Amino acid sequence: MKQVVIRTMSGITKINKAMVWVIGTLIAFVSILLFFDVLMRYFFNAPTVWAFDLSTWSTGIIAFGLGGYALAMGHHVRVDVFFENYSRKQKSVVDLVGMALLFVMAVTLIWVGMDYVIHYYQVGAMSSGGMEMPLWIQWLIVPIGGALIGLQGLVRSINNIHIIVTGEDLYNAEEGR
Repeated sequence: MKQVVIRTMSGITKINKAMVWVIGTLIAFVSILLFFDVLMRYFFNAPTVWAFDLSTWSTGIIAFGLGGYALAMGHHVRVDVFFENYSRKQKSVVDLVGMALLFVMAVTLIWVGMDYVIHYYQVGAMSSGGMEMPLWIQWLIVPIGGALIGLQGLVRSINNIHIIVTGEDLYNAEEGR
């Protein structure tokens, strides 16, 4: 049973770590497209109609897509001035409280995000910018991002509970073991 839990935790972490490559590729692609837009605007006085939509939604995708990665690598927000002076078990207890708040946020992102996705799908709403993309597709990143963060929070919570009980890591997401 323990090995199944560790493999599941490892799988969730690998998905979140893979998002760095997915998002990095997206950033490179969007950078090229926005560079093209700047050239078209300044040299030919013919800006593209899709650049604003692309940059706006790409920013959201980057933020939501990398939330789970930041959590896996321990780059999330906390007040280290106090946290660093705590024992390992105290850190785990504090982290569990933080994870409870994170789960509220993740469930909210999934719930509200899916409400938007379903609503925009049902009414057939399209983006008003030049991309004219169905809004439900664009809004999918909200519940997906919530799920990535929530699942990585679950990995962290299970590990924290194990630390509180045994004093040892069950799985260290930052190291991948």
